[in-house]
Amino acid sequence: MQKINTSKINRKNLPLLLSSILILVGAIFIIPYGDFQEVNTVQKFWIGIGIMSLGFIISWAIKSINYAWFWSITILARLILIPMEPWSDIWRYLWEGYIQNFGFSPYDLAPNAVELIPYRTEWWSLMNHPDASAIYPPLSQLAFRFLAVINPSVFIFKLAFILADLGICWLLSRKFSLEKILIYAWNPLIIYSFAGGGHYDSWFILPLVAAWLAFDNNRWYWSSFFIGISVAIKWMSLPILLFLIWQKILDKQEHNIYRKIKQAIFLLLLGLLPTCIAALNFCEPGKCSVIPISSNFVVNGRSAEFIPYLVSFIFLEKSTEYNNLIYGIPLVLGVGISIWNIHKFVNFTESYFFILLTLSPIVHAWYFTWLIPFAVATRNLGIKWVSLSTFIYFILPYRQILGDNSWLLTTMERFWLWLPLIIGFIWSNWREKKFRIPKNEL
Repeated sequence: MQKINTSKINRKNLPLLLSSILILVGAIFIIPYGDFQEVNTVQKFWIGIGIMSLGFIISWAIKSINYAWFWSITILARLILIPMEPWSDIWRYLWEGYIQNFGFSPYDLAPNAVELIPYRTEWWSLMNHPDASAIYPPLSQLAFRFLAVINPSVFIFKLAFILADLGICWLLSRKFSLEKILIYAWNPLIIYSFAGGGHYDSWFILPLVAAWLAFDNNRWYWSSFFIGISVAIKWMSLPILLFLIWQKILDKQEHNIYRKIKQAIFLLLLGLLPTCIAALNFCEPGKCSVIPISSNFVVNGRSAEFIPYLVSFIFLEKSTEYNNLIYGIPLVLGVGISIWNIHKFVNFTESYFFILLTLSPIVHAWYFTWLIPFAVATRNLGIKWVSLSTFIYFILPYRQILGDNSWLLTTMERFWLWLPLIIGFIWSNWREKKFRIPKNEL
């Protein structure tokens, strides 16, 4: 009988065991430290995130993981954080769903509107920007309303975000090995953002991943429809629909140009359909304010931005009032160049989100979750690194509780947050082109 070397087996399983323990221990540690309005919370939060991050880094060395172990840790890490105090955004989700059930549109009335005073709840004061009306797309609002009918509670909303998050893990598992999916499933930023912070971004990432898989299987109409659902949940997916349409026009399997144009038009209409149908619930003849282009927060707000900060720094712009719309020009150019040069869904989406985030005047830590599912395929180092460096962002609420309401990172803090993404992203793409290494082998 062949003798089994147990020491080799133990060494092989050591990264799996250590990673699992550290992720769960870190998650347990941060449970009491979700309320960043309390002094010293952020420092303790960082300790727990540091433990999770170490577990995440060790997971990069895992060579094999079975189905039961993967899903046990993936689900448990998220369930652990349900009791954690959420970020203030969730109170807007609850409120905007809640008031719809009384016949009010969150696009027409800001939370502090006089008409809504009788409907204020015990958690009403926890909302951020109470003077601003809704900026989330119409399908998001309908989803908030549906959850509020069940119960306008943090538990229900978090559970809905976690289910979408786990749905992303499941979709990725249909295309990639479990070891590769750990970049997403055991990522501390992902686990905190949806299960701990209670951000709804998993809702728009889920159909986007479904669209990616459909595209790779030449299921054009399904891909367009899923992108449309993503757009109706969060506007950022719209350029990806344009990418899909252009790829249909370039499709070599169809030689009749007139048929391709007809199909491209149909894809466009199909992609816009979810938004149009959802918007009917909030629009009236001559009035449809579901696109927040006039929102003061959208037009003038700033948060942890990179290129807009550099522009202000170089030109010594000290004004507290900004015109964010000007950055739409380089964004359109960047998207246009990417659509022209990139032909794979995953590569375009990853590049587009990179351009969008670096140009965006408003960036929050959980925005980087948009990139992470695609790193499962590309193994992009910048995305792996920013999953850790982005937690520098939380120094902002720490300063706020100390009385500094400027919501500004220092130059050094900003570089420590952004440079891991930018350097790693550029290096990964350079290496792939120089050595012609398939991105899924980086």
